[in-house]
Amino acid sequence: MGNTYLKIVQKQNLLSLLGLLIWGVVSFLYLPDSYQAFSFLFLIPWVWKDGPQSMRWVVPLLFLYTIVQHLYPKPNLNMDSLLVTMLPGLVALGFVAWLRERDRRSQKELEDSLRFMHLLEEGSLNISTANDPLELTESAMSSLYNLNIAPHLAFVRFREGKPVVVSARGALERYRGRHLPQQKLSTHASLTDTFVVGNYLEGIPESAGWSTAAVPVSARQKRPLGVVILAREGNKPFQSDEKAMANSLARVMGAQLGQMEALKHLEDAYDGTLRALGLALEFRDHETQGHTKRVVAWADQLAQDLNLDASMRKFLRWGAYLHDIGKLSISDHILRKPDKLDDEEWEIMKSHVVKGWEMLSRVPFLPQETLEVVRHHHENWDGSGYPDGLKEQDIPILARIFAVVDTFDALYSPRPYKRAWKPAEIIEELNRLRGKKLDPKLVDIFIKRITSPSGKEAMEAANPSKANVRA
Repeated sequence: MGNTYLKIVQKQNLLSLLGLLIWGVVSFLYLPDSYQAFSFLFLIPWVWKDGPQSMRWVVPLLFLYTIVQHLYPKPNLNMDSLLVTMLPGLVALGFVAWLRERDRRSQKELEDSLRFMHLLEEGSLNISTANDPLELTESAMSSLYNLNIAPHLAFVRFREGKPVVVSARGALERYRGRHLPQQKLSTHASLTDTFVVGNYLEGIPESAGWSTAAVPVSARQKRPLGVVILAREGNKPFQSDEKAMANSLARVMGAQLGQMEALKHLEDAYDGTLRALGLALEFRDHETQGHTKRVVAWADQLAQDLNLDASMRKFLRWGAYLHDIGKLSISDHILRKPDKLDDEEWEIMKSHVVKGWEMLSRVPFLPQETLEVVRHHHENWDGSGYPDGLKEQDIPILARIFAVVDTFDALYSPRPYKRAWKPAEIIEELNRLRGKKLDPKLVDIFIKRITSPSGKEAMEAANPSKANVRA
């Protein structure tokens, strides 16, 4: 592309010279001397193509051409005629060169503006599609860095009243995850026009020769989230248009980050509420104290082994909290009966999964996956379970995962009517239930986990009887 453009320019320059030569011959032979003043017209295409740079060659060429005109065929060289012949052409060519340069600058500014708009659009899209605060922050900082406004960047947030670099680029990268040397500013400073970046960068040796600027990052209602520091070497203050571009990204970053954190706080509130509901049953049924905490932990580990995403793991955790919530509707004489339940009592006990599902179906934020854990965690792989007699892959995956860990904890935990089984006995029983009650693939994965060194340690740490159990 570059070589082709150069060839075109060279060809046009040669045509300008050829046109000038032909005009010279024709004007010498047939036109009065006054027509020589129009010779500059043939150099205009050259000047328009190359702009002010062409004047280095055009001026000497026009001067030499005019001298030759005044020396041949009849020498009549004098300063007045020389100026009259050449000066208008030089002024015209200079004006054309200036117009061309102005046109180039305007075109460059337009191209830069389009490039910045594209980068801002791309950056905003990346920020809005981020899955977590860390990914969002890194996307925003990368987008800001790609604008080439500043080579050194840092996103600073306040933790315990002290500024911490969450993300950084350039020379400030080494402070990522650390407190900055000085902590003279409060959180409120990030929202004021009197923000002094020097207070943050004091103690960073190389910052003495930097030009700096600060861009506040705020959520809705101007809730402060932090500040982006821009820095570059030398005395080159950041201009208003540069700050405006940085502010554009900071606003998108703040809005998305604020919304994401608000959702996280809401989910934490959901999580705490659902955990409390699950624990409420344990206070009623003393035989299962600690059961919810244990099955939640084991279920999450098995889900990680299956590479389930964060959302599915959350839905599984919620299901683990609430899996026996339907037992709140079971009377105490059945729930706490020390003897074996008769057929009628057993049917009532089995109804807790449906009753729990019906209760939780009225909770608008609970997803279907969580409700499936509550309803189907007593389904069996061979179809002999309840309440719907589902079989194999028809049983939802989260319910199958929970069935494994729920069975494990029932064996591992001591009850008034039984002792806690030893790990070797548990593994033998899980293998017996493999392909009957439990998903065989999940049993294999779970056994591999609990027989690993880390799994044995976790079993000992979570042992409800505090016994020293070893396989």
